[in-house]
Amino acid sequence: MSGPPVVDVGLSRRVLLVEDDEGTAELMRRTLLRSGYAVEVAPGVRTGLAALRGEEQKAYDALLLDYQLPDGEPWQLADAAQARVPQVPVVFVTAMSEEGVAIEAVRRGFADYVKKTAGFWNELPAVLERVARLNRLKGRLDEASAMMSAIVEHSSDLVAVASGEGRLVYLSPACRTLLGMHAEQLVGHTWTELVAPEDRELLLNMLAEASGNPGHISTLRCGRKDGSFAWMEARVALLQATSSAQPMIVLTLHDVTAQREHEEQMQSSLRDKEVLLREIHHRVKNNLQVIQSLLKMRARSLRAGETRTAIEATVQRVHAMALVHERLYQREDLVRLSLKDYLQDLFKGVLASSSATPGQIQLDLDTEDIPLSLDMAIPFGLLVNELLCNCLKHGFPGGRRGRVAISIQRVAEAVRLVCRDDGVGLPANFDPAASRSMGLKLAESLARQLGGTLHFTTDNGCRIEAELQRL
Repeated sequence: MSGPPVVDVGLSRRVLLVEDDEGTAELMRRTLLRSGYAVEVAPGVRTGLAALRGEEQKAYDALLLDYQLPDGEPWQLADAAQARVPQVPVVFVTAMSEEGVAIEAVRRGFADYVKKTAGFWNELPAVLERVARLNRLKGRLDEASAMMSAIVEHSSDLVAVASGEGRLVYLSPACRTLLGMHAEQLVGHTWTELVAPEDRELLLNMLAEASGNPGHISTLRCGRKDGSFAWMEARVALLQATSSAQPMIVLTLHDVTAQREHEEQMQSSLRDKEVLLREIHHRVKNNLQVIQSLLKMRARSLRAGETRTAIEATVQRVHAMALVHERLYQREDLVRLSLKDYLQDLFKGVLASSSATPGQIQLDLDTEDIPLSLDMAIPFGLLVNELLCNCLKHGFPGGRRGRVAISIQRVAEAVRLVCRDDGVGLPANFDPAASRSMGLKLAESLARQLGGTLHFTTDNGCRIEAELQRL
């Protein structure tokens, strides 16, 4: 058979048929034509290669290749078809039944193998459909594989793959950047060798949990070539290659050394600041105590009277402020004041500065442990100090015994403060607005600063209440 290839045009699916027997080629061509294929027939190796390597580079869905051709080996055509981009699947068609031919076809990656039996051409449409499906699937797999390979190869994370026995079979190029070693230096080693000896048990625990918790992340150390360590966020996953093989181990390492070092610097800086802040609170408390001592010395040099009473009241106010700083530097967080402990100490100070005898007046404390910042703790402490001083000064004359109760509870958008005693109560026609008491005026000013107003009532003693909206 000679002459140019015979072509059926106008159909979307194209097949190159290389067959030197005209009758067989025509039967095959007509069968494929009825199934919707355009068929280009080449009678030998030379014309087949011309079609595959032609300048037009026609798109072929498959190459149907006869084994015995008059002008050369069929393998040349097979290699040319598989060298095309996109690759052209090869279906081998032969009348020979030699096992060696089939083995060679499989070795060369042929898509299928068809024997020339009676009526074999009727099988060709089904064979080509099967080949087309497999080729499309292979194309999608190749595309996905290329995409994943590009992602892994260009990722800044280190991806390491180990066999089921734990031997490294692949490491991504990031190995050189992160660990200072080429991948080839580590292939064949156990995968746990990537990690510092102290962290290998953690890595093995991650492997044991990989099937049930595949998203688990642990931070561990990996050894560099220079002997230093890099901090890595590690993920372990199991990859089932085949149903019979052991799952492969996939280890992904993300370098967080810089972040870790930054966090350590921040923690160190925070500790330094805590030490400094604690020292500041301590020094402020000491300075306030010095002021207390100076005021006490001055008060003792004065005769009993209004001036001495005013200085003694100021001493107690300074004590209330000093207590805030003392309580703050004794706490771990240095920011929030423990309200209950502070009020107990404050009451002891007020009691000590008053003329009450030991055991004469008891404190009932009912308070939520509401945390107070420094800017709220000072005015709140001074307010409670004034209320307690008022109760002890006016509620229990002549050594009268009794109780003072403080209740602090959080209510809607505010903190309710109640200070009451079972003393003699308020004088008749008491008007806080008309009072000239400095302590009372200071208490009202502090209450306004905290977003509230003082309310006075008398019933079996004195009751003072305020809802403080800024606490």
